[in-house]
Amino acid sequence: MGGPAAPLALASSLPLRSKTAFTTRAGSHGKRSHQSRGTLLVRAAGAFTKLIEIPVARGVARALMVPARRFMDGADAAGTVLDAIDVRVPDADARLPLELAPLIPLSGYDVGEVPFVMQAVMYYRDTLDVGVLERALRDALAAYPLLAGRLDLSDVDASRKGVRLTNDGVPLRVVRSELDFDALPGDFAAESRAFLDYEPWIDVMLGGAPVFTAKVTQLRNGGSALGVCMSHAVSDGQGFVEFLVAWSLRAAGRAHPLGDPVFDRALLPALDRDITRDEVLDMLAEEKWESRDPVMMLGKAVVAGRTLVPDFLRFPPGNRVMIPVRRAELDAIRAAAGGDGVTANEALSAHAWLQLSQIVGADGGAAIGDVLEHVTVVSGRGGKRGLPEMYFGNASVGVKTGALEVGAFASDDLAGVRDALRPGLRRALMRREKFLKLTEATFRAGVSAYDFDIDAFMRGRCVWCNNLTTIYLKLYELDFGTGRPELALPPELNDIVQIQCSRPKRGTREAGEDGVEMFVNLPPNVMEKIRAPEAMAKLAGIGCY
Repeated sequence: MGGPAAPLALASSLPLRSKTAFTTRAGSHGKRSHQSRGTLLVRAAGAFTKLIEIPVARGVARALMVPARRFMDGADAAGTVLDAIDVRVPDADARLPLELAPLIPLSGYDVGEVPFVMQAVMYYRDTLDVGVLERALRDALAAYPLLAGRLDLSDVDASRKGVRLTNDGVPLRVVRSELDFDALPGDFAAESRAFLDYEPWIDVMLGGAPVFTAKVTQLRNGGSALGVCMSHAVSDGQGFVEFLVAWSLRAAGRAHPLGDPVFDRALLPALDRDITRDEVLDMLAEEKWESRDPVMMLGKAVVAGRTLVPDFLRFPPGNRVMIPVRRAELDAIRAAAGGDGVTANEALSAHAWLQLSQIVGADGGAAIGDVLEHVTVVSGRGGKRGLPEMYFGNASVGVKTGALEVGAFASDDLAGVRDALRPGLRRALMRREKFLKLTEATFRAGVSAYDFDIDAFMRGRCVWCNNLTTIYLKLYELDFGTGRPELALPPELNDIVQIQCSRPKRGTREAGEDGVEMFVNLPPNVMEKIRAPEAMAKLAGIGCY
């Protein structure tokens, strides 16, 4: 969630798919096709859809953002603003009225991700040239015009929910800081949020805020921090990072090697016909997807320590802990999991489950004999039947890959855990098209149903693994003319275990050369146990196998 993660079905109640045609360039215009009378109308509407469909609710929604704005103001207070630029699509009309602007439709899955915002911060030892950044961003927006637009979700008709190509622009703000480069924080926490222009998610949802922002912080003795935010409604993490790659390549006058982005939501796996909500529920029951009451789910999440502002249903900023798994330990983990025939993802997934099942204990509600699910995230892109690699939208889903009992495996039986998870991992990969289709169907029908136990996820009682090593390694390729970043802090997601590449060490090794980093993100009371030196060592794979 809030990243390449599972959807939150309570966030939308939409009609099933209607075909929509549009082009993908600046100056394009949406065209709504005829929608059959049998299409499911909005029923049992989710709370957040109603906030944007009922005008009276908008004021209430905006009032909820006061704490978020205070949070942002505090983060921004330390810097002196040097410049504020609205970067727009070149050779296109600017600031079109929302009701007149062309529409790029979003999928039901996209709309369900509206409350989530992705962010990344990159540190550059050599000072960034803002003029180069601005020109490259303008060039990149020619292929990504929706990033200069605004969300329009006010219509109850699903085919009219999307991004209006208003060309209001992408805010690019430049501030001066008294920080030195070597004093920059090394992880996402409250202090690193100062490098972001973080738009409150309700403002984005209501169409009053940009879907992408960029902020350059120029440091006292040279160097820069580049912070970017993107609404999860327009894409998942892979699309987010590929856009950043496209932006940086434009600084060198080059195009993305994979081509232009693809926005066509008609490419998503979809049901063959319009069906009723009851038919969707029956279909999900056959697939053993679990349905949950969204209000109860939300309540349990808040009790577990998840917040609603400034981030939606995330644990507080800085709650997570970063654990380096060095190359030697990673090799030992793979060997214990079965050796050459085991992928790093399989080995790390099994390792994370085994160690967390032993560490969490009573504080996290995981007693001997309790089921502790393992969930992995799969992308619908690539392969013979997958979406295009440059599909720009939400195309990654969470899939249950195991329901294992706490205490069923010896403390060093990593191969046993691997064997128990392997069928589920294969199922997730082989049936990814089906899972993406079912995910879209749940959003369109306004159903809260999941392949995994969503209540357990919200309370931190599952091991949700999202392996992002390949895609986030690309953050270290973002060269805007002054060199690559010395450190890249990827999005702070809702994943309980987020796996990414190791960070570089100046002059001695590149990013990804010394194993991986695991970010663990559990309820605050459980994190006290995770931060204990013995627990940190076990999660790092030190002396385990």
